[in-house]
Amino acid sequence: MKHFYFTMAFLAISVLTFGQKYSGLTATASSGNAALAVDNNPGTRWESAFEDPQWLVVDLGEIKAVGVVKILWEGANAKDYTVSFSTNGVDFSGEITFTDKPGGSRTDVIDGLNVNCRYIKMNGTARNLTYGYSIWEFEVYPQVTPVLTSLTVTPASSSIKIGETQQLAVGGLDQLGNPFTLTTVTQWSVDGSGASVDANGLFSSTQKGLFTVTATNTELTQTAKVEVLPAANNLSIGEGVTATASAGNAIEAIDNNPGTRWESASEDPQWIMIDFASPKNVTDIVISWEAANAKDYIIESSNNGTDWTTRVTKEAMPEGMRTDYIFDLSFEARYVRLTGTARNLNYGYSIWEFKVFGTNTVSTLSPFPAAEKQIMAYPNPVTDRLYFHNKVQQLHIFNTQGQKVASFKEVSELDVTSFAKGFYFVRLTDDSGKTLTQKIDIR
Repeated sequence: MKHFYFTMAFLAISVLTFGQKYSGLTATASSGNAALAVDNNPGTRWESAFEDPQWLVVDLGEIKAVGVVKILWEGANAKDYTVSFSTNGVDFSGEITFTDKPGGSRTDVIDGLNVNCRYIKMNGTARNLTYGYSIWEFEVYPQVTPVLTSLTVTPASSSIKIGETQQLAVGGLDQLGNPFTLTTVTQWSVDGSGASVDANGLFSSTQKGLFTVTATNTELTQTAKVEVLPAANNLSIGEGVTATASAGNAIEAIDNNPGTRWESASEDPQWIMIDFASPKNVTDIVISWEAANAKDYIIESSNNGTDWTTRVTKEAMPEGMRTDYIFDLSFEARYVRLTGTARNLNYGYSIWEFKVFGTNTVSTLSPFPAAEKQIMAYPNPVTDRLYFHNKVQQLHIFNTQGQKVASFKEVSELDVTSFAKGFYFVRLTDDSGKTLTQKIDIR
């Protein structure tokens, strides 16, 4: 029987890491297609039978020095397992035991090894799920001395208001991704006008916008993004603010959640409108687009929902996920509407967040011109019957998602008891053609 020599080092940070992983591996298993665990394809996986125990043996082709083993598990993984080593594929020793490993997709890095072997065996003894053991990739690396391989800058992405500062920190990583102590001074730099970063990584800016900060150490570089937003409040998330759209769930563009998005119908034009409930002083607009975004669009404002003034025109905007920063505006509006007229993709317009910045203002403007007041709906809130100042020639009712739920002609009052309780938008047209859009609360 052949013997081999190995030592283990259980250290908080390993003194040995890994270099280029070994290639040309083959594998056998107790069940399943073992080759998929060593095919260098993270999209394929080995999965065993649905029982315990199950094993996978990886063959390096010849006896090699092993420093690190990485196991990239799928969600169906091992709670308890062992790893052992052999030179002949029959006699395994040097067993390492793992217990109570967490569920969910994970990567187990077994470093600090100093093993000369040809075969490595993973023996699963308890599963986290009822399925078989499932491994995307089983990787083996040689022993190498750790060296500085990459930098990290934290936070990698941040947002501050103009006038504030952001402290950035730089760190080093070795080949394994373990922390590596930096021994030389980091140089900091930042792109764009008005922004600066000092020798300790403290960022500040006198201008709004998106800036890229770069850390350089021993010819390695890493970047971080700092978004500098207006000092004014984001009016889009204020109390009583609502959003409607030509199609889709408009509210998801103003829910202050960058993980949800409004998406329109897949045609042109499409619009989304924010109602602040009362006139506001608008100073800046920031639109976070998903990849399905606008090539051409306009932004308009209104104080009555009927008469619109174009404030911004954008044409030939780039493809891909992007954020449009539209700074230093100055207008008063109750309503702000974005209308997309040409798309970059065949899908609908898609916005993660539609942020309108500004301040509350005491306006001398009436929310509705006098002529339109003649057809205004009342009372509001309403419980049974809705009345109108003057006769309405045409009435359309929309829910808060912008979907039309009812239409009427030539009405002076309306029984609303058949409508579900909640907020609606009524669009009223009088005999002169004047149109009023009004938000009502049916209780």
